[in-house]
Amino acid sequence: MDRHALFGLAMLACGAVAGCGSASSSTSPAAKPPDLVLYQRPTTREVLDFETFPGRTEAVMSVEIRARVSGYLNKVYFQDGQNVEKDTVLFEVDARPFQAEVDRTRAALDQAEAHAKRLNNEFQRAKALYDRGMSISREELDLYTFNYAEAMAAIGTAKAEHDMAMLNLQFTRVTSPIAGRLGRRLVDPGNLVQADVTPLTSVVSQDPIHVYFDVHEAAMLRIRRLIDEGRIKAHDEREVPVRIGLSDEPEFNHDGIVDFTDNRVDLNTGTLRFRARLENPKGLFTPGLFVRVKLPIGEPHPAVMVPEEALTSDQGRKKVYVLKRAAKGGVAEFFEDKQGKPLLDRNGEKIPKYTHALVDLGRIGVLDDGWREVEKGVTADDLVVVGGMQKLRKDVPVTARSYAEEVDPTPRGAKPAAAEAAR
Repeated sequence: MDRHALFGLAMLACGAVAGCGSASSSTSPAAKPPDLVLYQRPTTREVLDFETFPGRTEAVMSVEIRARVSGYLNKVYFQDGQNVEKDTVLFEVDARPFQAEVDRTRAALDQAEAHAKRLNNEFQRAKALYDRGMSISREELDLYTFNYAEAMAAIGTAKAEHDMAMLNLQFTRVTSPIAGRLGRRLVDPGNLVQADVTPLTSVVSQDPIHVYFDVHEAAMLRIRRLIDEGRIKAHDEREVPVRIGLSDEPEFNHDGIVDFTDNRVDLNTGTLRFRARLENPKGLFTPGLFVRVKLPIGEPHPAVMVPEEALTSDQGRKKVYVLKRAAKGGVAEFFEDKQGKPLLDRNGEKIPKYTHALVDLGRIGVLDDGWREVEKGVTADDLVVVGGMQKLRKDVPVTARSYAEEVDPTPRGAKPAAAEAAR
């Protein structure tokens, strides 16, 4: 091949390469579609303001069982942890020394009564002689009188000693002073127990049961003002109903009523101690359990509710993002181009504007279905952003779609919302 042919081929190759470069540079990158956010309308419900407090259960009555006489323990009549009724016999101390003391004091009482009877007969004879003016002086009559009086006093002493011996004999059978559940026994049979010193076991009442919790000063004052205004049907805070939930219960399933409040606010914590009374017929509650107490404040009232996931924080304040709405007609505002035409996403839908609104939350916490009361900042006509908030940037268009459409998408000739969100 000659030089002219090679030169021609080289020029053709250069032209082909130049042509490819020009074609590649003429194709512009595809525009990125706007990010997708999900919105949801607030709802209006009738709610009851409340606050929740941690609390502990305590027995209405709790007794540590001790023997009231000293002696050797003979028998135990219960199983550890058993439920017992009042006056059930629990322990028995060796009763033989106390029975002997009863017999001794009974004999002493009989002796004193016989002695008093003899002196009474002598006194009656002396008095009859003295009344008839026979040979008996006043001094002798006084002697018979006081001897008889001393004998009667001796009867009283003997009777008291006998009663005490009988009481000590009864105390050898240790009984439960209340109905409730026993703890474990602390002393085994055969051991010496000392009166009023040696603990034997304990018993706590089961039904009803008390729940103690601390209420901060603001809530306590609000309750009192609502009672004064007649908005809570109670004479004072000691009659306010409460709802109680156990640590493993998501809801508050148990009813109680406040029956006691302390007489002063704790200076260290700024709280007032409340006590609620709770019926416990099935024995579900036991002393020492951790519980949550829902204390209602006020009466049911309508409130605007937003999903909890719509709330974000801004320098300590809560806020939500709201799609802007026109003053009339409740229609969302949309981004426009330079000619004033609405910008459209790739599905041909208008792209709405958004703004943020600082909100004041209600006193109730998150409801069971995830909604939260908003007292100020959002109306029931707003469209609140509940998904994709991290994609919101100032003056950057986004595509908005209803949360309901995202959960149950309806075909519109385009990809489902979930796929849009993934993009």
